Amino acid sequence: MKRLFFSILLAASLSLPSLAQWNTQNILKMGRSALFLDDYVSAIKNFNKIIALKPYLSEPYFFRGLAKLNLDDYDGAIRDFTTAIKQDPNYLYAYVYRGMAYNGFRRYDEALKDYEKAIQLDPSSAFVYANKGVTLSELGKFKESEENYSKAIRLDKTLVMAYLNRALVREKLNDVLGALSDCNSALSNNIFSVDAYNLRGYINYKQKKFHDAIEDFNNALKISPKNIKLFMNRAMVWYDLKKYDEVIKDYENVIRLDSTYIYAYYNRSQIYSEQKKYDLALKDLNTIIKMNPENILIYFNRGMIKEELKDYIGAYNDFSESIKLYPDFVKAYLARASVSSKLEKDSLARRDNFIAMDIMDRYKRMKGGDKTAFVDTTENFTRLIDISSKSDRVRNVVNGRIQDKDVMVRLKGIFAIRYLSLDSLRNGKTNYYEKNIMNYNQEHNYNPAFIISNKNLQYSSMYIDSLYKRQELINPQTSEALFIKGIINMDNGEYLKAIKNFSAIKPDSECYLFALFNLANTRMMMYNYISSIDDMKIGEAIGEQRNSREKINYSLVYNDYKKCLEIDSDFIYAIFNEANAHAKNIEIDKAISLYSQVISKDPNFAEAYFNRGLLYIYINDKAKANVDLSKAGELGIVESYSIIKHYCSDI
Repeated sequence: MKRLFFSILLAASLSLPSLAQWNTQNILKMGRSALFLDDYVSAIKNFNKIIALKPYLSEPYFFRGLAKLNLDDYDGAIRDFTTAIKQDPNYLYAYVYRGMAYNGFRRYDEALKDYEKAIQLDPSSAFVYANKGVTLSELGKFKESEENYSKAIRLDKTLVMAYLNRALVREKLNDVLGALSDCNSALSNNIFSVDAYNLRGYINYKQKKFHDAIEDFNNALKISPKNIKLFMNRAMVWYDLKKYDEVIKDYENVIRLDSTYIYAYYNRSQIYSEQKKYDLALKDLNTIIKMNPENILIYFNRGMIKEELKDYIGAYNDFSESIKLYPDFVKAYLARASVSSKLEKDSLARRDNFIAMDIMDRYKRMKGGDKTAFVDTTENFTRLIDISSKSDRVRNVVNGRIQDKDVMVRLKGIFAIRYLSLDSLRNGKTNYYEKNIMNYNQEHNYNPAFIISNKNLQYSSMYIDSLYKRQELINPQTSEALFIKGIINMDNGEYLKAIKNFSAIKPDSECYLFALFNLANTRMMMYNYISSIDDMKIGEAIGEQRNSREKINYSLVYNDYKKCLEIDSDFIYAIFNEANAHAKNIEIDKAISLYSQVISKDPNFAEAYFNRGLLYIYINDKAKANVDLSKAGELGIVESYSIIKHYCSDI
């Protein structure tokens, strides 16, 4: 039998190379298909598989770099393109796309070097000259940029992108006729180019050729009837034509297509305010605040409407909210002073006026001032948002501190040991490998079976009843029974009961390591819960914990995690959770150090990269944040790319 076993193993090993070759080509095709369909995260997963199989190939690094570039992960893209170039120094497009990534990072000199190298490799590539033109335009070298676009067009008269980019440059050089001519050339090459109609419409709008602009946006919308940008741009033209009903219709179209699109609500509220339809304006502003309660400008504008309606207390509160979010908001202090005077609170009005004058004086004395400070009292905060202007700072204020409706910036939660049941399996992938749990499950023949997960599992009441009955029949005070009860208490938010059950498990028990770990976890969950609700409502909210709840004391949490590590120094989930505890307690350096320990023990621990990346953003080290978030995204945490795009793109 032993001889037969080895011969089968040898046969299997001999067949592996051809199978791996087939898998590599198949996975590469799947990855490229995902790229073509704009499914960049799936593409990255496929290219990861090839890199694991054949790390010496240049292609998977190049294509993974393309996927990251499309996700605005410029740092990750640069690293992948660089690896592709190391493995193939003549990889033309790796240089071109690395140049594009450098351009995204505003590292323009490095981008130009890559384009020059690409030109050496292929001086007939129109694509290279067109991309070089983009970088020169970013540097403000508009004439040189125009020359490169012209070279690209001479090499390829069908390159629509080159015509459109040259049109933008010519518009900046005040060559309006040349810009319009380029838009027309783009359309002659592709009559269905939405970008060409949109750009020509915008140029016509800036030239006050409003009816021509409307016609262009109408043509674009025939091709792309669900394009929010086109509706927003057309609304701007209707506004200047004073066709307010048409403006409202376009914003309604946007909201129908995307009910969370903040800019449409904001602009519509401005129109309603101008028409003195204050109830409708307030409704739109209230909608924005529900979606994002950290909007400085929304509170300010709502306060202005409330003041108009003589709701002075409501106005005072809204101006105060603006000031809380942005303490240097001069216009909010001045507006609050005005309301205080109307409420006959003259001392408050004098104080706010003094603060406003002091802020303005302080910024005037600062060399160069602060470009993001709202100290210019002539700023018009009632104008509509022009979504085609990428640098419009009012857009960022309207959308709040998090500049994308899909971005949720919060740490990945702590891991806990939970009971493996049908309820837990229905939650998808919730468990991770941990050797102590695996050994325990095997020794007990998976009865009971435990998992480690960072998802809070909800157990059905029928399941809990049957589980309790089973444990009661055995012995309600066994370590196993106490531990399972503690788990259910923990996940049901009965934190004091959970603490009691976990604490009752003795050091000589097989469950002791798990009990210590979950004891710390339960305290963390309880502290997070207490911190998240109003102190006035704590007793009411957590019932029996009303008079006996523990004060927040992170040292208890740290100590229990450390005890876990005394039992098993490689128990990385305890290190990760302790890092989270330090992060919650604003001990950032300690948290970063612990996340680094986790990564050194397991280089594929995605949550550790993600959380460390968020902390680097917190301390404004965006370069390190970008590297960590890129790795987290590569390992499957998709939201990393949204955070990179909106927090790390200005490194």
